[in-house]
Amino acid sequence: MNSILIKLTGTIFNPSQNGEGFFIEKIINQIKELKKNYNIGIVIGGGNIFRGNQHGKQFNLSKTTGHNAGMLATMINGLILQDLFEKQDLDSIILSAIECPKITNIINQQNIKNALKDNKIIIFVSGTGNPFFTTDTNAILRALQINAQQVFKCTNVDGVYSDDPAKKESVFYKNISYKEYIEKNLKIMDLTAITLAQENSIKIRVFNIFKDNALINAIKDPSYGSNIF
Repeated sequence: MNSILIKLTGTIFNPSQNGEGFFIEKIINQIKELKKNYNIGIVIGGGNIFRGNQHGKQFNLSKTTGHNAGMLATMINGLILQDLFEKQDLDSIILSAIECPKITNIINQQNIKNALKDNKIIIFVSGTGNPFFTTDTNAILRALQINAQQVFKCTNVDGVYSDDPAKKESVFYKNISYKEYIEKNLKIMDLTAITLAQENSIKIRVFNIFKDNALINAIKDPSYGSNIF
């Protein structure tokens, strides 16, 4: 069975803008469908709780402290996500890069192998366990560990743009090579993540997770969103 790594923004836990519950409920329904045919790994962000770069600066924290707080925020989101999965009869396991034995298991290759063998969704939390690395870089790393053929970078824009999508002059890239992405110094994923993906030939799909059935559309249509390869 093929594997997919899904990088989810922490903002999926925010209430839906139309007031109809939480958007995460729709995403879980899509993941339930995907799980029938794929092994799934999830890297969850923590931006709905604490962003190291943003909130750390606001509190005038050291960068290390800010990043560590951000990694712990992803653990909270992982716990919430696992509980929601259980309510939908989806088997999952939380693997953390930071040791917290009362709550999670540690990330190592044996635990990953066992989880895949048991057909469990793997929720990766706590980033790489080190400050100064983004959850995007973590997503590529975990994709390699589960032998994923591609990474779904789920965000709030339709794909890769040359600049802020709100700007009229911003160019949308349906397909872009790692090399061109790096040369243009684009920002939707950090360059460390792109370089790691390039070195290991991991394809990246970027799309708007808040559109209806985004995950299902991404599976069915290879041209959905933007491709980095």
